[in-house]
Amino acid sequence: MKRTEREHLKYRPLQEAVLMTQAWVITNQRTLVATIGVVSLVAVGAAGYVTWRNSVENEARAMLAAAMVIDESQVMPPGPPAGTTTDPTAVGGQAPGTYPTEKEKLAASLPKFLAAADAFPASPTGHTARYYAATNLVSLGRFDEAVAQYDQVIAAGSGVIARMSRLGKAEAQLRSAQYDPAIATFKELAEQTDGTLPLDAMLMELARAYKLAGKTEDARKTLDQIVEQHADSPFAAEARAEIDKMES
Repeated sequence: MKRTEREHLKYRPLQEAVLMTQAWVITNQRTLVATIGVVSLVAVGAAGYVTWRNSVENEARAMLAAAMVIDESQVMPPGPPAGTTTDPTAVGGQAPGTYPTEKEKLAASLPKFLAAADAFPASPTGHTARYYAATNLVSLGRFDEAVAQYDQVIAAGSGVIARMSRLGKAEAQLRSAQYDPAIATFKELAEQTDGTLPLDAMLMELARAYKLAGKTEDARKTLDQIVEQHADSPFAAEARAEIDKMES
């Protein structure tokens, strides 16, 4: 067989494949066009969603930042009325951006945190704002309201913010003399093994909850656990001191 004939035979399968592909494209042209259109729409939709999500998160962060500015403001007593001192530059009354008491500062930042949380309930920034709102409520002594806010953060998802909300909820319950629920929460946190919250610290909080509930023996066992299992912990010395108090 001549070389040209051999080359022709090699070329024929390739030629047939190209012709078959062209025929398939012609037959399925509408399907191809529709598929390309769908892919394009999905890409445009995805890009639009990312842009929208970033816009929402930026707005949420701006609201949270406004609340944080108040929450981190300086507490200082108001100055004497203008013109009553020998300092002509003295500003009378409350200095701008300051608050006379910690309670008034917390009360001022609270609605800002709640507004950010309620405006963006599904946003991570919104969850953070609700956590701060709950923390402020605890400081203001409004424990039941704080628990309700913490519960919303806990229900919204997992992660550090949810764990911290469980811890805050237990503290709110403890301070409102709801000892058994607080103990249950501290026990749950002490059983976590992912390292998000330090075990020795959770055991110390559990011992404190037992002691406040009048469950002295359970408190003693928990303190012994800290001393025996966490001898190098900074809480070990505190646990020993508490044990000594119980024995004296």
